Formats: sequence, C-alpha cells, structure tokens
Amino acid sequence: MKTNLFYFSATGNSLILARDLAAALPEAQTYSIPQVIHGELDLDADNIGLIFPVFYSGLPRIVIEFIRKLDPTKIKYLFVVCNYGGFAGSTLQETQEQLQAAGIMMNAGYQVNMPGNYIVKYGAFKQDKQDKLFRSEKETVRQIAEDVKAQKSRPVRQGGLLNKVTKSIYHSNLKKFPTLDKNFSAGDKCNGCGICERVCPVENIRMADSRPEWKGNCEHCLACLQWCPSEAIEYSNKSVGRKRYHHPDVKASELFLSKESE
Repeated sequence: MKTNLFYFSATGNSLILARDLAAALPEAQTYSIPQVIHGELDLDADNIGLIFPVFYSGLPRIVIEFIRKLDPTKIKYLFVVCNYGGFAGSTLQETQEQLQAAGIMMNAGYQVNMPGNYIVKYGAFKQDKQDKLFRSEKETVRQIAEDVKAQKSRPVRQGGLLNKVTKSIYHSNLKKFPTLDKNFSAGDKCNGCGICERVCPVENIRMADSRPEWKGNCEHCLACLQWCPSEAIEYSNKSVGRKRYHHPDVKASELFLSKESE
C-alpha cells in the first residue's frame, strides 16, 4: 500500500510529522509542498496525506493553493494532519470545505499538539513542555498510521459557536498575511548569510547588499525569523527578547526551497 505525504513546514514540526508517519507506513514517500507545488504532482498512491501547521485557526495560504492543484480523479483516500501550538480552532472543518470545493473527499482528519512557534504572541515553550509534546507526537503518529493502513474513516465533527468565531477571525486575517512582512526588519546582528532568503517557502525574501528585503507576498510562517542564526530578524517590537523555536531534529537546509548549493 503506497502512501504519498505532502507537507508544509516552516520550523520543522510538520516535517517531523511527515517523517514519523513515513517511517510507520509501508511504501511511504514525503514531498515538500513548496518544492512541488508548481510541478507535476505524484498522486499515484493508495493514500494521500496533507500535513501542515495551523495558522490563525485555519490552514496556510500555500496549502489552499496546493489543494486547488489536486486532481480529484486520482485520489483514492485522503487524510489530513494539522499541528497546532495553541488552538486548532476550525482548521479541519476549513480544510474539509476547501477539499470539497475541489471535488475531493477528506476521509480522515487529525490534530496534533506540537510546540508553538508564533513568536508574534509568545516565545518558545519551556524545554520540559516541548519534550512532553515530542513524546506525545510519537504515540499520536503511531495511532494515525494504524488508521491510514486500514483506510479508516474519521469524519470531522462540525464545530459550534466557538468554531464559527475562529473561522471568522481566520478569514479576516488570511487576506492580511501577504503584507504583514512590513513588520519584519533585520538589525545590526545580520551577517548577510542569506538563510532567511533560502528558508522562505514562497520566495518572498531577496538579499540586497547582504541584507534581507521582504517583497509583500508573505506566508506569515515566520521561518525567516525563527531560523536566523544570529537572531537579527525581529517582527516589529513583538518578538524582541522572545526565545526562538525550531524543531531540534530539523536543520534549516532541510526546509530550503531550492536544494542547490547547500
């Protein structure tokens, strides 16, 4: 039974989920959504998995774009795994609606609590909390893998009033994401290494005179800030003094959009 896992990851959490699922499933392959979204998609599999982080209680713009590129005639069984640091909100319901609009059935949906990375609101979790979530992720992945091997149906429950509220907040913020990069700046600690440019999943950063410039098409994933090795990038004054986060078992180079010249 072949499984193709398509993931979007900014700080490594979704990449780890994809890897762990691939290790627990026979004939599983992983694909980075930013790397394959503009090419021909390999949907020749018994199972298709979508793995991504929760953004404002919804799914990232790049995942919405990816869903719209899927060929519904080639999909036999599709499952979704979203990871969240604070609150998953209406993410699975929103994803199901996006898939339905594309003519695709979402056979199963899962939420996995991982260390949060939204430094606009908070810094990295304490290490003991991170370790607890990492251990829990391994067990949750094992359970998901068993469901997928059996192609189990796991319907998404329709949310109540709270989900309606979070859905409204999500949609009002989603359209703002592209220009939120106006809040980024690189301070004197910037050494011009260019990691921020290479880790950006939508090529929204270019280096000019060895300094990053943001181009107004931001995914709002915060990868540039979280992976900066000198912690030179800030998000207005909201990230100042806050501890950065990326998954300890992932390297920045593993998330580069281009694999050339690593």
